[in-house]
Amino acid sequence: MNLYLTPQEIDDLCTPLTQRAAQKRFIEKVLGIPVAGRRPDGVPIVGRAAAEERLKPKEATAAKSRGFNWSK
Repeated sequence: MNLYLTPQEIDDLCTPLTQRAAQKRFIEKVLGIPVAGRRPDGVPIVGRAAAEERLKPKEATAAKSRGFNWSK
């Protein structure tokens, strides 16, 4: 398993964007994932752990366990 996302994964993540600079801006500003730099071919370098942490689904069980707050 690679430490960084592959160019194909970057393309899938940023569909329909095809330009590398636009993909970098999208990843940083819209998705909120830090970009470590760029490869010589222009592909943004994105850490796999950071991307998976940011993109994993949120757990809704914490909100359900507390229930509705009737005191307010």
